[in-house]
Amino acid sequence: MKGDGTIRRGQSSHSLNQLIGAGVAAGVISALVKSGVETLLPPRLPDAVPPPIGLLELLGFDATGMTYRFSDQVVNWGGNGVHILFSVVIAVIYCLLVQAKPIFRAGQGMPFGLAMGLGAHILVLPIIGVGPMFWTIPFEGYVSEIVGTIIWIWTIECVRRALLADSQSYLRSITH
Repeated sequence: MKGDGTIRRGQSSHSLNQLIGAGVAAGVISALVKSGVETLLPPRLPDAVPPPIGLLELLGFDATGMTYRFSDQVVNWGGNGVHILFSVVIAVIYCLLVQAKPIFRAGQGMPFGLAMGLGAHILVLPIIGVGPMFWTIPFEGYVSEIVGTIIWIWTIECVRRALLADSQSYLRSITH
């Protein structure tokens, strides 16, 4: 990082604010995409507690009361909020890592995304007690997580690339 808040790598440089902004946008958009995938390929049995709800309860929050009604359906904003926040944090980290070491975007970021997604569901969530042990997860759960995670990280990479490329072309237009 240079003294002006710019992170340089090769010919491209982006400010820390640009990288964080791209990560936040990519995180929100990709979380919505991942939720859509989970609607088509549910990652858990109907009676299982979703990990974001389990995390809220572990932290002492009453997740059952964190709801609103939309289209005559009850939606849990707490669980969705945790899911979106996780996605934003990972997307910001990804944007910073890719700027520092472009190898992280190899394979459209899929190795990074799979490491994050599977690491969360196989290691972190069971260790903290809000997810099942990996040997009890049904095959369909793995299919859902792998497909969803690949599409999720690819969305992050597409949004990151589009927003940062757009910022570069904007900067070129005002400096020439």
